[in-house]
Amino acid sequence: MNSHRDTGSGLRAMMIVLAGLALLGSCGQASNPAQDEPPVQIEKARYDIKLAPQVDESGEVDSIKVTSTLFGGLQSDETALRLSAPVVYVMVDGIADRIKDLEVTDRIGPVEFTTEDDEPVPGGFPYFRHWTAVRDVTFPVEINYRALVQPPNSPGGPAFGIRPSAGGVSGAGSGYMIVPVNATSEESHLSWDLSAFDKPSVGVTTFGEGDTVVVGPPSALMQGWLMAGPAERYPSADVHSPFNAYWLGDFPYDERGEMVFVSEMYDFLGSFFTHLNPPPEYRVFMRQLDTPPYGGATALGNSFMLSRDPAREDEYGKPGPHTTFVHEMLHQWVGGMNASHGNSTWFTEGLTTYYEYTLPFRAGEIDIEDYLDGLNQLSTIYFTNPGRVMSADAIVKVGFNDEKIRHVPYQRGALYFADLDSRIRAASDGTRNLDTLMTRVFSMREDGSLDLTLENWAAEAAKETGADEYALLIATNIDGSLIVPADDAFGHCVRGLAADFDADGETAKGVRWEAVSDTLPENCFSVK
Repeated sequence: MNSHRDTGSGLRAMMIVLAGLALLGSCGQASNPAQDEPPVQIEKARYDIKLAPQVDESGEVDSIKVTSTLFGGLQSDETALRLSAPVVYVMVDGIADRIKDLEVTDRIGPVEFTTEDDEPVPGGFPYFRHWTAVRDVTFPVEINYRALVQPPNSPGGPAFGIRPSAGGVSGAGSGYMIVPVNATSEESHLSWDLSAFDKPSVGVTTFGEGDTVVVGPPSALMQGWLMAGPAERYPSADVHSPFNAYWLGDFPYDERGEMVFVSEMYDFLGSFFTHLNPPPEYRVFMRQLDTPPYGGATALGNSFMLSRDPAREDEYGKPGPHTTFVHEMLHQWVGGMNASHGNSTWFTEGLTTYYEYTLPFRAGEIDIEDYLDGLNQLSTIYFTNPGRVMSADAIVKVGFNDEKIRHVPYQRGALYFADLDSRIRAASDGTRNLDTLMTRVFSMREDGSLDLTLENWAAEAAKETGADEYALLIATNIDGSLIVPADDAFGHCVRGLAADFDADGETAKGVRWEAVSDTLPENCFSVK
């Protein structure tokens, strides 16, 4: 899930000169510039921020104290310093209200602000509170505050809110931060104060462990996960690895064993997709919460968070949520497209869902029986979904108020890509497939030679099929026509059969999957 409203649009970092004032000599004598003038100071435009989790009398984290300094200046077309924080961020509400003891000062003294809130956005999507300074500021500017944790029993949604668990705290920058949005800073220096924790503890974000430099405006910090406290980790701290995982709480499965699986899939994805070379560093965060909202799983850049409820007895001894782990990690490689949230979810989530079901099988991590179980689960969820023929625009308006309907583009998009694979193989006499198309599209998007819009995607797909891909794309993924994929859509080793599904008392036509007995799994996705 990458849906957000960007709260800042910084220019390139600038160098500014803070000129010192000449000191007057005593007894009316002329000053000697070489002796009395302070040296010219050159400060690089940057944002320094320190995070200090605070614990209450019971030892539970109740807030994060933030001390920060903004160096540089305002963007050339700006006249007043502006700060922003979410009022609501993807169902996490009250974020701006939980910012306490806000103090902003410069060399002159305290800075006062006026505030204004955006209009609320339906469906739980983000909107912001904006602070505007009532006077000119002189840099550097100090911005200090406390951010309270998200209270229990808040509205449910992704795990962006900062929550206490197992003696630590975790969440996302978007769940607690107020950031300058019109400064010249294009680099942030993040550090930690972990003195509130008794046990050996870690402070880590999406961007790195411990003191970290984050490229981009201060608002870039909002798009990362954080975890602080006595977290467990994989691999151990003395092992240098591009893949790292951290967790707070007890899970019903072997956390390290599960992270071995995720690490192996990370290696497979890094070799399967060639457009990110070398594969980027990746971090997994997991937390177990004792009170709702529990959160689920959500990806941000180079990382994902799995946030869950207390373990149930029937979960012990079973493997972890492998498809969820793979889905969230896949977002790193699938990426996005240049379209609105509603018009791009079929790609960002649909293609991710397609790969979630197919790549563990292609990697040899699951067998044909598990592969079939997954495909039949996908068919059942889609063909019984009450929103299966809703338009993309209608689904956006429902938003996070109905999780079944919100996930229609995931399922519909996955079946669209499976069917597209079949159509490419048919058009090329079995010499090309979806891999051929996606390798080219990902590479062109990565090097900047393709602006991945709906129209440009359809044009690239049409090169493989010779069909009117734009019309098909709009009819299926945007307008919401039901899609029934070809019987060989998920490879040579499975076959689709027409089937009826019970959809809230009504019969829905769809497809179920069975194994093809004379095809080996390793040949399932082969081309000539």
